Amino acid sequence: MAYEKRVCVMKQMKRGFSADGGTLSGVVYLERLGEELTVTPRLLGLSPLRDGRYVLVVHVGDRCECLDVGTTPAKLSGMPSLRGGVSVLLCFVRADAEPIAYGSCGDAIPPEALLSVLTEAKKRRLPVPLPPYEIPTPGSPAPLAPGVPLPGGSPEEPENSFRGKVYDDEAIAAADYYARECDENGRGEGGDPQQEEEGTGGGDPACDAPAPLLPRGSLTYYNEVRERLEEAMKKFPSDGRLKGAFPHSDWVKTDGALLGIVYEEGIPRYLCVAVERKGEPPADMGERAVFVPAAPYSEEGFWVVFQDADTGETVQVSMQ
Repeated sequence: MAYEKRVCVMKQMKRGFSADGGTLSGVVYLERLGEELTVTPRLLGLSPLRDGRYVLVVHVGDRCECLDVGTTPAKLSGMPSLRGGVSVLLCFVRADAEPIAYGSCGDAIPPEALLSVLTEAKKRRLPVPLPPYEIPTPGSPAPLAPGVPLPGGSPEEPENSFRGKVYDDEAIAAADYYARECDENGRGEGGDPQQEEEGTGGGDPACDAPAPLLPRGSLTYYNEVRERLEEAMKKFPSDGRLKGAFPHSDWVKTDGALLGIVYEEGIPRYLCVAVERKGEPPADMGERAVFVPAAPYSEEGFWVVFQDADTGETVQVSMQ
């Protein structure tokens, strides 16, 4: 495989973003092996942020990618050769995008053009999906697309699992909604209903305790499939085409689809399957899928299905 390397020296465009108040400087290394591009920013004295984020806009050939600046290099797949030139723009993004530093190597794209790409990408940014308890979609955490199961198949469903159950108001009406098994046992063994009403009976305190709710961030479902998910993330090649829409995520390319994890504050929030397709979503995804364009205002892109990392429920989202 062909190996190419370019180094863009970054020149400051706006003051106020260096930790010591001086001139911001640094370089961005771009290394391409085959069609995979590794982007490694080395920025000296970049000031830490309380809010907002730093974004690196990278233009190579006919591709333009927006990457969150982190502590680890970013990897992009399917990238063209570096011989046509490379342009890099560092921006601070909060309500608006502000250019901070710019560098280029070979045929350059002006920073104004790169800034406009980031502005358009913000307009098309996919909203974070709502948690499943707000707009749940009944269903089973089975493989969401043909040919994309996790290694080893789907996990066995626990006997009393709440996933996959459909709401049935007739079933609820047929039973005492507030009755508890322990109450019935207590009265059947000679318990005094009047004493229980007044709180002087010998009821079991454990029966009176409310049922525990599944806490946010429990990662119950994620831990069920974690071993096989990590195996898949190591086995298949990485793919960065959805990093622009989901900066805090990891994706790998499997047979015919992408498998990904979207993080929230460093914790897995959604497990995703994405299929690249123009037009209607695959039949297996149906109404659960949301379309993520490959570029601003593009009709080509990915149909993505989200699973909550806590519960395994599929989650519907709406584009704004």
